Amino acid sequence: MEYQIFMSKLKEKGYQPQIFGHSDNVCDMINVRIFDPMRPHFESSSLYLTSTNTMPAANTNAEFTLMCFGERLDFSVYEQSCFTILYFGTSFSQAALFNTAMELLTEIQQITAGMHLLLNASFSGKGLQYLVDTASRIFGNPIYVVDLQNKYLAISAGIVPDNDFFREESKSGYISKQGIASIRANHLDEMVRKYNHPYYYTSELVHTGMLVDAIHIQNIEVGHVMMLESEHPFEDYVPDFFHRFCKLVSLELQKDPAYTRNKGVMYSYFLVDLLRNPQNNIENFKERLEVLGYNLKSSFYIIAIPPSAQSSSHLQLEVILEHLKRIFSGSIYVIYEDTIVFLINKDLYQGFSEYELTQLKDYLSANNLKAGISNFYQNLEDTSRFYQQAIDAINLGLKLNTSNPLCYYSDYYVYKMLEIFEKEDTEIRFLIHPGLMNLYLYDQEKGTDFLNTLQEYLKNPGQSSLVAKNLHVHKNTLLYRMGKIKELIGSDLTQGDDYMNMNLSLMIMKYLNML
Repeated sequence: MEYQIFMSKLKEKGYQPQIFGHSDNVCDMINVRIFDPMRPHFESSSLYLTSTNTMPAANTNAEFTLMCFGERLDFSVYEQSCFTILYFGTSFSQAALFNTAMELLTEIQQITAGMHLLLNASFSGKGLQYLVDTASRIFGNPIYVVDLQNKYLAISAGIVPDNDFFREESKSGYISKQGIASIRANHLDEMVRKYNHPYYYTSELVHTGMLVDAIHIQNIEVGHVMMLESEHPFEDYVPDFFHRFCKLVSLELQKDPAYTRNKGVMYSYFLVDLLRNPQNNIENFKERLEVLGYNLKSSFYIIAIPPSAQSSSHLQLEVILEHLKRIFSGSIYVIYEDTIVFLINKDLYQGFSEYELTQLKDYLSANNLKAGISNFYQNLEDTSRFYQQAIDAINLGLKLNTSNPLCYYSDYYVYKMLEIFEKEDTEIRFLIHPGLMNLYLYDQEKGTDFLNTLQEYLKNPGQSSLVAKNLHVHKNTLLYRMGKIKELIGSDLTQGDDYMNMNLSLMIMKYLNML
């Protein structure tokens, strides 16, 4: 036990010794011994006990801590001594002081042994749940880790309190409305922050004592650890031990980028949970957001900027995120697997405003970024699926060398279908309409540009003047070309199916980089 901790423990037990000799004691004591004048050998790790009748020489050249009792001496002779003297006067016996010292050092030995097991659990790489289960076995009581959005990150297995309230909360994965109301009524969060140490209180909901301590990452509070006094009463050393365990929980959470990159961001962990665990109880998710004052609307979009869309940008993710937050105020956002993700919350039929899209497009263009935008959806349990849509839109946009910084999944879903089909059949070129293949080969042989003419014609059907203008040719030239094109493809392009077939084939050719 460190000297300073030992002194604070003595004060807690009502001892107020006078201190003489070496004032900057940094000894770490692990045992207590009765001083033997016949064997004046000292170790800094030992705490020595003696009466004032058998004090060591003032010039003893060793650093250690000495507890003494009895008639007062002239301690001024020890002013330059290398060791520290704690003088307790005449009111304490050797037995009382020895028992007190042994009790305090035994506590720290128990903490040390327990911390050894906890450190092994932390270094095992088995995650937070394993660390919490190990701690629960050491303490002999159930332990709960929750984030600031009242979601249980870990619940110790094995020891389950005989309490319906906790059993129901464990099933839902979140602290209930009733539990949140109790926390607020008892100002529990404020008390934990005030003392910066485990806070003990008795919950009226479970009728048992509880220790609560905060988890911090880089001095930012990200959650709490709770331990119920349901199986064993807390011994005197438990709060200090529990506080050390909570620091290990903090270190464990720092291994998860969702906490290190989104610390202190309201609602972010909810979005991570939706992306990781799409089958979680959505009603509980909505209830948590409602309790926190977030207004869920009826439709949602996902905007994603994955690493592949950031490769040519010099900006850090946090810088990009800060700017996008100003464009999409009221959204839920997170940095997830090095991807910036926004859950955009909209009323049905509302969609994105012109301002939002213009600001987003300008910012992305200025910083060599691209963003994928999913289709809209209405069920939160589908969030991970629509997140994948946004990622697919980006990847396909990059594959097709789009210059547009906004990649809408609605523009790429056919290419996604082709991608899936390509995994089943590598020869998707055989799906190209034979008439269009004739046109492609004719251009290759004759050096004409009929395929490009057809693409422009299909973009603007029935608008010959606009098509001629875009191609920089006379309208009569366009009419001649279209006659030849219709002959080569074997269609007069008067039916809707013809347009669909030609457009689909052009998309296949584009996907295969034939255009």
